[in-house]
Amino acid sequence: MHRVAFVRSDHGEWNCLECMEVSVHARRELDMTIQFYDLVGDDANMPFSPFCWRIRMSLLHKGLTFTAVPWRFSDKSATAASGHSRVPVIKDGDQWVGDSWEIAKYLDAQYPDRPTLINGVEGQAYAQLVQALCQSLVFPAALPVALYQVYGILDEASQDYFRKSREAWLGKKLEDINAEPETGKANLAQALVPFNTMLDAHDFMGGDQPTYADYALFGVLKWGDVVSPYRPIDDASAVGQWFVRLENLYGGHAVNLPTVRQGSS
Repeated sequence: MHRVAFVRSDHGEWNCLECMEVSVHARRELDMTIQFYDLVGDDANMPFSPFCWRIRMSLLHKGLTFTAVPWRFSDKSATAASGHSRVPVIKDGDQWVGDSWEIAKYLDAQYPDRPTLINGVEGQAYAQLVQALCQSLVFPAALPVALYQVYGILDEASQDYFRKSREAWLGKKLEDINAEPETGKANLAQALVPFNTMLDAHDFMGGDQPTYADYALFGVLKWGDVVSPYRPIDDASAVGQWFVRLENLYGGHAVNLPTVRQGSS
């Protein structure tokens, strides 16, 4: 199975271990890193899941070394022992944790000395409000941008499952859900109006620094950005500028991973 580890240098930069010459000791340490099971399609280097992006950014936020393990709809055996049939899932030592919200809370509880994702009861309430707004406003607008495009990047063995399950859920063919670029961008921009108002006054939803609330919305938008043949976000808007700031955090981790418009290097 193809795995890619991300390690933080002494200067705070994130590096892909595939591209580094490392010692035997460093490679042995990989066995002690967090295993992060991340949804991919045919290209193992192009993660796209909105929920997995929330956790990828959370791990980077906490400064935790992790190994990204590609996971596909067609082969769920890798996480069978976890008791979870969907990703994200992490394995931290002997501990399995699934569901993006539960993983975020676990990371804060397990690593309290690292930067906080969810600041206390107030932070939980705030993050849950943002997640609810994402679910009710942003996801419905992002579906016509992203869903049919996801089908196109999946491995062949996953495509049949994806089409049948999503069409049964929505009661429509994937092709009928797909929006034309201008319509897709306009509907998404309308759904993001409340976030534009907030981010016009603050760099992040957490104020000066991002929190899990930021990653909740970022995950949904990064999903559309990765799979769409066009950039679905207006970079000139307040949300667009915030999105670019997040993409370039952590050594440009998010911006350096490929989209369908770039292809995998």
